[in-house]
Amino acid sequence: MPAVSLETHLMLHVGALVINDGKAAATDVSQDLEAGPDAPTATTLRIPLHPVVGVAAVDLSAMLVEIPEDGSAVVRVVAKVTGPGLVPKTASRDLLLREEGSSLFEIYGDDTRRILLVLGGERVERAVARDRVPLGEPVHFLLAIERVEGDRSVPLETNELNTFVRQPVEYSFRRGQDAGLETVRLSLLPVSISGDLITIQAEVTGALPGAAGPSLISHSERIVASRRATSTIVAAAGAPPAGYRFQVTPDF
Repeated sequence: MPAVSLETHLMLHVGALVINDGKAAATDVSQDLEAGPDAPTATTLRIPLHPVVGVAAVDLSAMLVEIPEDGSAVVRVVAKVTGPGLVPKTASRDLLLREEGSSLFEIYGDDTRRILLVLGGERVERAVARDRVPLGEPVHFLLAIERVEGDRSVPLETNELNTFVRQPVEYSFRRGQDAGLETVRLSLLPVSISGDLITIQAEVTGALPGAAGPSLISHSERIVASRRATSTIVAAAGAPPAGYRFQVTPDF
């Protein structure tokens, strides 16, 4: 029998505004999409531009990429715009949507007109059936987190993470807001165990604030470590580097 679990989805409410020669006008475009984390959901919107110009076709896709603990959701939206008198354009953005709030996303703009989507969303729980995956050997990670400022480092906390071979485990946090927002996610996937050696696929993603604006970080590395040997994974940006350092010690 497949395993059934609850999965968070986002019910995305989509509307549209058109601005012609500086004058904004609401449209009757309204559609709901349910976005999940595994694959994008797609639809086509037909947005009236002007009685003479005609209608713009918008191929829209959305996928849920992050679920912060504060009740919001991050959704990746991609819109391809075509229509009479329009230069075909594709716009994409990761939007942070909060309950009972909405965001504006400009998907087209030229000398005379602009098209904006109005997006709101609410989180919903869905029961999802999944095939059972045979569990591998148990793996225990001791994870120490340090704050890094150039040559200085300050220990922050230590966590214990438990998983199995071929089953990823994650540590993440989100703190601050606006220009000071920090988001970091560390994923550890034990790939295989051979004797006293373990192969780990590590991935770090996130965004760190800086004087010139936020810096996006995204890198992965493959680690081969012996039992209870410590490996270092860095999530930092800038010169001198500022961010975080993870000390990962596996036991199995």
